Amino acid sequence: MSAMFNGDSDYQSVIDKINKVNSHGLMHKLSIPQLAIVGDQSSGKSSVLEALTQLSFPRDKGMCTRFATQVNLRRNPALQEEVLSAKIEGEDEFNKRHESVKPATFHALIKGAVALLCQASDISDKVLELTLSGPNQSPLTVIDLPGFINTTLDGQDKSLPETIRAINRRYIQEPRTIIIAVVQANVDLNTSRALCEAAEHDPEGLRTIPIVTKPDRIEPGQVQDWVEVVLNRSKTMKRGYLVMRNAGVGQEGLSWEESRVEEDKFFGSGLWNAVPTDRKGRVAVRKFLGTLLFEHISKELPGLKREIDAALDAYKKDLKGMGTPIATTDEARERLSDAILDMQPRVISFLNADYDRDYVPAFKHKEIPSSGLDPFFVRSSLLRQYNEYRLVMEKEYNRIPRSKIVLQIARYKGNDLPGFVSFTTFKNIVNGHYLDGWEKITRTHVREMHRHLTEAISGYLGHTADATTRDVFTHVFDRFSRQQFQKIEETIKDIYEDESTPFTLSRVYQETREKLLKERPKSTITTSRHDPPVIDTSRVSIDSPPLSSFGTPQPSQNGWPESPQLTQQQMVDENDENTANEFIPCLTAYLKTARERIVDKVLMETLERHMIKRIKEYFVMLSKLNNTELQCMLESPTLKRKRHDLETKIDDFDHILNDL
Repeated sequence: MSAMFNGDSDYQSVIDKINKVNSHGLMHKLSIPQLAIVGDQSSGKSSVLEALTQLSFPRDKGMCTRFATQVNLRRNPALQEEVLSAKIEGEDEFNKRHESVKPATFHALIKGAVALLCQASDISDKVLELTLSGPNQSPLTVIDLPGFINTTLDGQDKSLPETIRAINRRYIQEPRTIIIAVVQANVDLNTSRALCEAAEHDPEGLRTIPIVTKPDRIEPGQVQDWVEVVLNRSKTMKRGYLVMRNAGVGQEGLSWEESRVEEDKFFGSGLWNAVPTDRKGRVAVRKFLGTLLFEHISKELPGLKREIDAALDAYKKDLKGMGTPIATTDEARERLSDAILDMQPRVISFLNADYDRDYVPAFKHKEIPSSGLDPFFVRSSLLRQYNEYRLVMEKEYNRIPRSKIVLQIARYKGNDLPGFVSFTTFKNIVNGHYLDGWEKITRTHVREMHRHLTEAISGYLGHTADATTRDVFTHVFDRFSRQQFQKIEETIKDIYEDESTPFTLSRVYQETREKLLKERPKSTITTSRHDPPVIDTSRVSIDSPPLSSFGTPQPSQNGWPESPQLTQQQMVDENDENTANEFIPCLTAYLKTARERIVDKVLMETLERHMIKRIKEYFVMLSKLNNTELQCMLESPTLKRKRHDLETKIDDFDHILNDL
């Protein structure tokens, strides 16, 4: 043996560090550097484990590996003889009984572990940890996994093959696990389930080392083929092959040393002599695996420490995020009062785009949704939505064609004089053809703006509030938002109710109307008797002479054109056209004035008034919660378990870092 196996303290220290990590039950929470032995059932896996550990593992079917077994070999010069201990997480009585026993009791120990772990099923996902310590022991840690099977016996659970595969997969899929795949030489190498599973989780073969067993049972004509395999010339493996000879038929009672002698004789002659000595036999294999594990752990240890550090920081952050636990409603009220004083000015600043110094760095790199509405910087998003609403209203106000307006004038008029449009007709056109559509547009846009604003504020509360107050903050805000939206709906109704009676003293209306009237040039009319007159009133001047539906006016002696004789119906149509000429500029000017007034009122009196300016009412609602409503701030059993779990992990990881 090398000096390393004669007590190299650094080597033993490295192995012990990883074993301590495993002792904290973190094998499946972190990827631990380890060796895992896998193989098909009856592939000789137990013999390999026995050869490596000098522990005589049972081979009968009832006692074959039915759970993962971690074997730790430790050198302890202080001991006079070898001592065996066994431990199963959560089984205190078993652990106490097997804290220190003689290796000779190993069979009884395994029998007791099987009875304990497999009393309700054929297999268990718990781990039996064995530690064999002695003055001359070679340090090594390996994990023996249940053998793969393809079918079940009568009375066995039909899901057993998949259960075994799932247990083994938990180990071999870990990137820091070296897979020791046991394959028997008297079967086709390509049928090995162990190699197939290893290839699935280690496709490049960087973590897989096959150990060939039962070489003495190969047909004479196939020995050279298997020698070529072990020499890595047939099925190439990145880390090569190892080979061991199991006890032959009739040699089951041989001691470990006697078996070693027989093995050396077998490999020292014939074709197997071509295999390098460091790749064959139990002594060479144990030394090879020990060196491999030492180098593997040494390489992976720095990265493992970084992962533990990162995990520890994450656990501490999660625990801090949970806040200090609250036990009574009095504590809850005091905590909530303090939180209100802290949160109110911050929410107001958030709504006014006055972000604090920590907020912008935290969210400036967040991806903006495809909608373009940024929930993290809500004021800019609101302004965008306000402008979109304004633009839609601008497009909508002038959507009715002139010909339809002419028809509506004729339809709504009563005893109006020719050329005159009554206030009632004006009102009917404004209400029936503009306000109804505007109100629908307004409600749709305001609803969407309210939804976005609500989500943004809820998100800010969730990001900013302490974990103990976060739920009550968001719950009460949801109630406040729904309450305010009802008020917003009522405000919209009031705005359009006020607008249902046209009224304005705006100079904008007067100036727009006069401008439209003055800009009207003389128009042309159709000469067809069969087509209705088409007059572009936007181009008709208030100073234009009377128009005829029969053609271009002809000048008379006094300068005015003389119109042809008209029928009574033509005179009515002519009056409606002329009335429209005067009416449309008035309507257009009023719609522009009303639209701008409505847009401003909607934006100022809905979201800005009820959601933003009155946000303080939300905090008043929070301050008035009764004791029943404050119960939600008390730590629930689920949160208590989560807190305990985090505290346990932090304690374990702190100890691990100290051990490493």
